[in-house]
Formats: sequence, C-alpha cells, structure tokens
Amino acid sequence: MVLQILSTCQKVVNESKDVQIISSNIPKLALKIYTLIEEDKLTLDEFKKCPLHPKNEDEDAINWIFIVDSLNYCFFDPNNKSHWSVTWKNEKHTGYFGLCAAINRAIEKGINMTDMKTCLELTRNQLDEILLGDDGTTLPLLQERYLCLQQSADVLLKKYKGSFVNCILESNRSAQKLLEIISENFFHFRDESIYNNQTVAIYKRAQILIADIWSSFRGSGFGEFHDIDTLTMFADYRVPQVLLYFGVLKYSNNLKDTLKQGILLEHGAPEEVEIRAASIVAVNDIVNEVKKLMANKNVHKICNSIMVDTYLWGYRRENAAMLEDTPYHKTLNIYY
Repeated sequence: MVLQILSTCQKVVNESKDVQIISSNIPKLALKIYTLIEEDKLTLDEFKKCPLHPKNEDEDAINWIFIVDSLNYCFFDPNNKSHWSVTWKNEKHTGYFGLCAAINRAIEKGINMTDMKTCLELTRNQLDEILLGDDGTTLPLLQERYLCLQQSADVLLKKYKGSFVNCILESNRSAQKLLEIISENFFHFRDESIYNNQTVAIYKRAQILIADIWSSFRGSGFGEFHDIDTLTMFADYRVPQVLLYFGVLKYSNNLKDTLKQGILLEHGAPEEVEIRAASIVAVNDIVNEVKKLMANKNVHKICNSIMVDTYLWGYRRENAAMLEDTPYHKTLNIYY
C-alpha cells in the first residue's frame, strides 16, 4: 500500500502544473529536524505528552483513538464566522484537540464513547450535542460525521467483536496490513483521487489512525508494527502550508492567487491533488535526508514521516501568527 501511495504521488509530482518540490531547500529543514531528534526534543513521546490523549494502554485506549480518528477531519467552516472550540477542564481547545476534548467531555458525562454499541445507538441529535462547541458553534459536515461514526461502530461490532484491537491482531504487527484492513472495511478512510486518469492513493486518516496507536503505545504492545517507517505523512492543509513557508514547496502564481482569495478547492481538483501528493513526496525526501545525517554522525534514533509530520504540524500551531501570510488550501471533505 505504501509503495502505491508514494509511487502514485510521485507520478503526480512528475506531471504537476501548479506545485513543485524545491529539493535544494530540503537539507536546511532536514538539519533542523535532525538537531531536534538528536537533542531528544522530537521523540516518540509527543502523542503521550498531550493531556487530552489516553494515558492507559488497553483496549479502551485503542477504541478511543479509533472513534476520535473516525471523526477527525475538517475543523473549519466557511459559513461560520465563530471559531469552533470546546472547553474541557477549564481549558479551551480548537481543531483536533477540540474533538478530543468533546469526546472526553462526553465520557465524563457517562456516554461510553469507547463502546461501539453506545456509538451505534447515538442519534444524530445526540452526536450534534457531543460536538457542540462553546457559544453554540458547530462543526461542518455533521451528517457526514454521524454516518462515519455509525459505519465505524457497525463494522467493528459485526466483523471485529466491537474492538479495534482485533483489527490490529489480524494485521500481525504490519502497518501496511492494517492500512489495508482499514481501507477495505471502512469507506470513510478510503482516501483516493483521480489525477490525469490515474488513481492516486493518499489515505491520510487511515495512516494517522495507525500512527496514533503506534505513538500512544510507544511502539510496543498493540502499538508494535515492524514496518511503521513505511507510512507516509498525513496530507492535510496545514503541513503543506509549513512546507511552503520553508520553501520546500512552490506554488504557481495562479494557485497562490486562488488561495489568497480564500477560494475553496474541490476535493479531487488537480491543484488539490498536486499539493497533497507533493507534500507526501517532500516529507519522504526530508526523512531520507535526516537519515543520511544520522548515518554520517553515527546517531541511532527514530526518524520517519510520522515524526516529521508531527513536527511540521506542531510548528504551524506554535507559529500561527508568523505563518498567517503563507497561503494554504481549504476543502470541505471527510478525508482531512
């Protein structure tokens, strides 16, 4: 599957009209990331450090990650001027962290969101209430989220005894096998596009689900995958923005103008596929460059696309004001 992701994305990069990878700018960013890894400032522990994530390492933690990642997409609403946020334990959270807070809040109220029977029996109105933001703000695509949750719970109950652990066990510690299981059984994780009459595999959310389990369990127990380094980065709209900021990606003037005007790109539009495909290939190139630095300096630490993605995504959150003038694409869809 990963070879399919990288190879189909590389074909897009080769034929791309509006997005380029500027390879000469990769070493500088790779050195920055290498230094953080060498100094233990970018480690496998990033997921666990977040107070919103499960601290336990059991079946409930696995199902929590599965449910959160079944709903983890599209946190901006072009029709809503208020920013969606959720306050939990006196702290306000937005975006993905807002979703984590909403699920944790529901569990505190006695709604067992790690039980698939409970999730399947939720009504649309109940889910809307769970996801209701501060000041009455809501997320877009609420009906789509409800259908995703229903399908996740239904398939898991019918085929895997209500536990995502059974999907992991079936994968036999292979991230690629688990990616196949997820994409074959859960339609809303099947993230593919057509570009120049060819299918392009992206699988952002399916891969992030596997990566979250790997990170949460620190690569052991249920989180042990012998081929975890074969996963690619998670092609969303924020990581490409950071790659553009660092000069690793370059957009055509037409594309930049479109994005600066706030025009939404359709999911599957050529420019949207080019941005996502180039991000996947570029991050893979960055990982290879970091690994070269490690080999030259005889450093033996973990570096893969998951960790590079974690750094770039976090960089945007920490430097939001600085990146405000760097354009990024938006699209209303269930895939990121």
